[in-house]
Amino acid sequence: MLSHGTASIAAIIALHTLQSISAPPIASSGCGKSAPVGLLPGGASFNFTVHSEEGAGQRKYLLHLPLSYTDNEPAPVIIALHAFGQTTSSMEEITRFSGADTNKRYVAVYPEGINNLWLGDPGAPNSSVIDDRPFIQDLLDTVETTLCIDRSRIYTTGFSNGGGLSGLLACYPPTAGRIAAFSGISAAYYTKESLGYSLFEMEACNTGAREGPVPFLDVHGDSDGVIAYDGDNSKFDIDQDGVPDPDTLPILQWLNDWATRNGCSAAANNTLENYLVTGDVAKSSSWIKNVSIERSVWNCGGWAEAVTGYYVRGLGHGWPSTVPLDGILEEYRGGVTSWNASALLMEWFSRWSLPA
Repeated sequence: MLSHGTASIAAIIALHTLQSISAPPIASSGCGKSAPVGLLPGGASFNFTVHSEEGAGQRKYLLHLPLSYTDNEPAPVIIALHAFGQTTSSMEEITRFSGADTNKRYVAVYPEGINNLWLGDPGAPNSSVIDDRPFIQDLLDTVETTLCIDRSRIYTTGFSNGGGLSGLLACYPPTAGRIAAFSGISAAYYTKESLGYSLFEMEACNTGAREGPVPFLDVHGDSDGVIAYDGDNSKFDIDQDGVPDPDTLPILQWLNDWATRNGCSAAANNTLENYLVTGDVAKSSSWIKNVSIERSVWNCGGWAEAVTGYYVRGLGHGWPSTVPLDGILEEYRGGVTSWNASALLMEWFSRWSLPA
């Protein structure tokens, strides 16, 4: 039987979820304009460029419109960030965000890192040399002025190094304030010891003053042979140069840090039946298990699943999907899964919107 306090929390969670899902769209200035020549709803994806003064000059991105896109109905957006060395077309292929069978409503944007590399990797230039976060800001400005976008429903995800950049965008006030929710798949959140300076730790992460939590979802495998779940990559030597790979933050620490930023307790060992209610914060670090997945969630200040982690047994370094991948991508991933991360993300994204 629910206590009055628990019942109140449940009511707040239900209300916040309903408000976010049903919130009216915020139309961008591109509404009413024709899409760029050749870019058709449900058609082929096209490469474009945008100038980013703070983001190292001329930058590239791949863009796809879903079949449902029109120039008078604001569409949500997914920004999908590729892995270290991966191309935008490969990112498009593994996520299938440009496929009508996967994505029926989100505009899909695939930015390209310089030399296919993003800020946050030990091999990337320091943020004072190349900072990809202003590039994403400029990219959003361009997309919003050329397409009919719902400015309250923009989301980021990324694979590996791209998942790390998604995390950095959540820790950067200009993008933390205009992107509704963030996520990473097999993401790399490197330590300050690995980078030589702090990017991902609590002291370096500034979410600004946005209203409500900064939602974050992470999916990671226990068999990841590139970015270990516990952050200890010293057992790996991907480059086969005899030097252990640099460490990353343990995924549970990353999730705990987000729980703390969002006003939740950082502990992650309670079951769904053992809620801890403190004031208006319900911490459900609940573990929901099936054959291969454990899910931990935190409900923060009445917002359900504001921080969510999927620990996937048997998953290597890859994007979970039921579709076989080519070559080394499949080798690193360890085979197909019985579920698709892209569908999971879109369902979770649909719960979040920014207030008007």
